[in-house]
Amino acid sequence: MFLKTHILQPALLLAFLLQITLSVSQSVPMDTLYVMKGGAIQSNRLTHFSAGSKIVAFDSIGLAQHKHQSLADLLADESPLFIKSYGLGSLATSSFRGGSASQTTVLWNGFNINSPMNGQIDFSLIPVNFSDAVSIQYGGSGPSWGSGAVAGSIHLNNIANFNKGITLKINLGNGSFGSYSKQASVEISKKKMISSVKLFHTSAKNNFQYNNIYSGENKKTTQTNAELKNYGLLSENNFIISKTQKINFMCWLQHTDRELPPTMLQNSSASKQMDESFRLSSEYRLDHKKISTFLRSAMLNEKLIYEDVNGISKNRSRTFITESETRITLSKKHAFNFGLSNNFSMAMAEAFLKNPQQNRLSFFTAYAYTSKNSKIKFNTSLRKEFMAGKTIPFVYSVGSEYAITKHLQLKAMATRVYRLPTLNDWYWTPGGNPNLQSENGYAEEVGFKYNHITKSKSVHFSNECTFFNRQINNWIIWLPGNTYWSPENIIKVWSRGMETNSNMQVKIKQILLSLTVVTNYVVSTNQALKSAEDASLHKQLIYVPMYSGFAKLNIGYKQFSFCYRHTYTGYRYTSSDNSEYLSPYQLSSIYASIKFKNKKWNTSAFLQVNNLWNTQYQIIANRAMPLRNYALGLSFEINQPNK
Repeated sequence: MFLKTHILQPALLLAFLLQITLSVSQSVPMDTLYVMKGGAIQSNRLTHFSAGSKIVAFDSIGLAQHKHQSLADLLADESPLFIKSYGLGSLATSSFRGGSASQTTVLWNGFNINSPMNGQIDFSLIPVNFSDAVSIQYGGSGPSWGSGAVAGSIHLNNIANFNKGITLKINLGNGSFGSYSKQASVEISKKKMISSVKLFHTSAKNNFQYNNIYSGENKKTTQTNAELKNYGLLSENNFIISKTQKINFMCWLQHTDRELPPTMLQNSSASKQMDESFRLSSEYRLDHKKISTFLRSAMLNEKLIYEDVNGISKNRSRTFITESETRITLSKKHAFNFGLSNNFSMAMAEAFLKNPQQNRLSFFTAYAYTSKNSKIKFNTSLRKEFMAGKTIPFVYSVGSEYAITKHLQLKAMATRVYRLPTLNDWYWTPGGNPNLQSENGYAEEVGFKYNHITKSKSVHFSNECTFFNRQINNWIIWLPGNTYWSPENIIKVWSRGMETNSNMQVKIKQILLSLTVVTNYVVSTNQALKSAEDASLHKQLIYVPMYSGFAKLNIGYKQFSFCYRHTYTGYRYTSSDNSEYLSPYQLSSIYASIKFKNKKWNTSAFLQVNNLWNTQYQIIANRAMPLRNYALGLSFEINQPNK
C-alpha cells in the first residue's frame, strides 16, 4: 500500500503535465554584461534563509559562452571547483572544498537530482542551456537541503518571465573531432501563462590525437571508441491562477549513448554506456501578505546500461519527492520558515538480492533576522530526518552577516552536516554493508566581501575572501577484502583552506573591461588509519589539488565581445600515501562573439579556441585529453511581443 501511494501521486502529476505540454503545439548588451538574465533566483531557502553562506551566481556572459556545452565545462571554466573529467564526453564529477563527489548536491529547482544508487551525478550530461540561472552555494547546507550537502551545492533554476510574447531561439555549433550541437526553443509568454519547449542534440566522434607518454617513442595516438550522442527535451509551463496563486509543471527528458574509450595503457576498448533520465516536477505557490506556502512534488527516473566484453549491466532508480514549505514574515526584521519533506527511493539492478527501497521523512525550519538598517543579518536552520532502522543525526546551522561600512561586509557560518550511505553502499552484492553509519561532522567558514563603485560608476571593484574548515567522521570508503571490495566507516577527514574572488570592471565610453581572478587553496587530509600498514595518515586525499585558480579577461565593445581565460590546476596525488601524482597544468582559451540585432530579431556568431597553447595534460591518471581544438557557432532569436 505504501508503494502504491508513492507511485500514484507522480502518475497523476505526469498525466496532468503531459496534457499541458501537448496543448502547446547570446551576446549581452554592454550595460548589462554581468546582470543575471530573468532576475533573482526564485528559491525560498536559498534567497531568504542563507545569511553567512557564500553563494556565487554565474553571470549572464559566462552562461552565454557555455550554452553549447555541459555543466562540467561551465564549472571547470568559471568556478574553483575541481572537475574530475575522464575525457571528452566521459564521466565528470567534482571535488568541492576537498570533499568527495557524493558530498556535492545538485538541485534542479530545489529538487535533489543526485543518484540514490551512488549519490553522484554526471556533470557532463547536464546541458547548460536547460537552466536560466546557475549558482553555487559553498560549504555545508544540510539543514536546508538534506543528506549530501556537505561540501557544497549547485543550484539549477528555471525562471519565468511573463508577458514577453512569442520567442523562438535556434543555436547551432560545430567543432573539432566531429562535434555538433543543435538547440531550439519556443516560448509563449502571456500575462498569466508561460509555456515553452527546449530541445537539444549534441554528437561528437571525439577521435582526437594525443601524445601517448607511455609508448616508447611518445608517439601520436588517436582516441578510439569515444563517440557520443546526447539529446533531450525540457518543457516548462507556468500559470498565474490569481494575484496570490501560481503553479508550474516541468518535464525533463534526456537520452545519452556513448562509447567509453580505452586508457592510455590499453590498446582498445569495446565498452559503452546508455544513460536515460525522466524528470517531472510541479510546484504550487500561495502568497498572502505575510505568509507564503509552497507545495511541490517531483518524480526522478534514472536508467543506466553498461556493456563490455563481459556482458551487460542494467541499473535503474526511481525517486519520488514531496515537500510542503511555509514562510511567515512577521515584519521586516523577523521571518520564519517551516517545512516537511518526504523522499522515497528505490533501485533495480542485478547486483541487488532484492530491489532496495528507502523512505526518508524530514522536518526542517529556519529563522531569519534583518536589522532595521539591514547592516546585520542572522539566520539559523534546523533539520531532523527519519528513516526506519537507521540513525540520522540532527543537523543545524548558524550564519550571520555584518556590514561594517557601505563597502565592507563580514560573513560567518557554522553548521553540522551529514551524508547517508547510498543504496549501493548498503545493498550492493557482493560487498554492500548494511551496518554503515552516516557520514557526519561540522563545518565553519568566515570571510569578508568588499565592494566599491566610483561616483562616475565607471569603475567597479569587488573582492571576496573566505576561510573554511570542515571535519567529517565516518567517511565512507570502499576497501579491498579477500574476494571483493566493501565500504567501511573508516577514515576521518579534515578539510581547510582559503578562497578568493576578485573582480574589476572598467567602463570607458562604449568599452567595458572586466578582469576576474579566482584562487583556491585546499588542504584535505586523512586523520585516521585504515589499517596498521596504512601510509595515508595526514596525507592529502587523492585528486584534491592543493592549489588551483583561474583568471579571466572580458572585453566588450558595442556588440562585439572577447574573452581570454587562463586556468591553473596543481598537483593531484593518485595514491593515498602521496607517493604518486599528476603534474600541474595550465590551460588557456579564447572566446569571441559578435551580435547583429534589430527590434524583432537577434543574430550572433562565436568562435572558441580551447587549450590555446597546445598543452598536454591529464586530469585523471591515464585518461587522454585533447590538444588545441576549436568550436564555432551561430545563434538566432526572434521575439513577437504581445499586443
